Amino acid sequence: MTSARRPVIGLISDMRDLHGMPYQLVGDKYVQAVSEFADALPLAVLAEATRDSVPELIASFDGFLFTGSPSNIRPWRYGRETGAGPFDDARDALALPLIQAALAEAVPCLCICRGLQELNVAQGGTLHVELPHGAAHHAPEDAPYEDRYAPLHEVHLTPGSPLAEVFGARDFAVNSLHYQALETIGQRLTVHGRAPDGIAEIVAVDDHPFAIGVQWHPEYKPALHPHNRALFHSFGEAARARRAARA
Repeated sequence: MTSARRPVIGLISDMRDLHGMPYQLVGDKYVQAVSEFADALPLAVLAEATRDSVPELIASFDGFLFTGSPSNIRPWRYGRETGAGPFDDARDALALPLIQAALAEAVPCLCICRGLQELNVAQGGTLHVELPHGAAHHAPEDAPYEDRYAPLHEVHLTPGSPLAEVFGARDFAVNSLHYQALETIGQRLTVHGRAPDGIAEIVAVDDHPFAIGVQWHPEYKPALHPHNRALFHSFGEAARARRAARA
């Protein structure tokens, strides 16, 4: 049951060009997943070009969801000279220091697709700018919308991973829409789940109340997938605990 005292979750927005004008956007599927399955109040977090708002954001939110996006992180931010776009410099400038601050202040974070990659880069990790040869486990861009988000491959948790409690299972099928992947794993991050081809699909900061990144899109119709429902529920509970501790 929802109430006026729901935890407040900040959803990181994208900067996109629409008809020659910049817009900050958040996909509705993230909004609905946070509201319904995390039982939390979703609010957009917008990039401000002229100021550093990270301390105010840390003080204002009970958790952050770093969303997926069509854009990629600028390669120079993880030591590469070239890589495929599109890019989103405004999001890079906000998301990377916000992740570092959220980890330092024990703010719950759920990092999805690009968000997972931001978590890794923020902690000094690197990315494959293209999926490694033989790791072609992603839906084609020209596939129908429903097909693109359909389960495409399995994810297997590492033996003994405590995240089995977060997902309610150790093996489950996920969708796959990414064209980049984690390479070197960042500091404090542990890989807790992989695809059959070895790509890291789940990472977590183990000494943090809740800082989990996933490479797939759990926000797409969580009602159909128990492990995705369980992930959002766990995220909401972590944000609720932070809210209670701050009250």
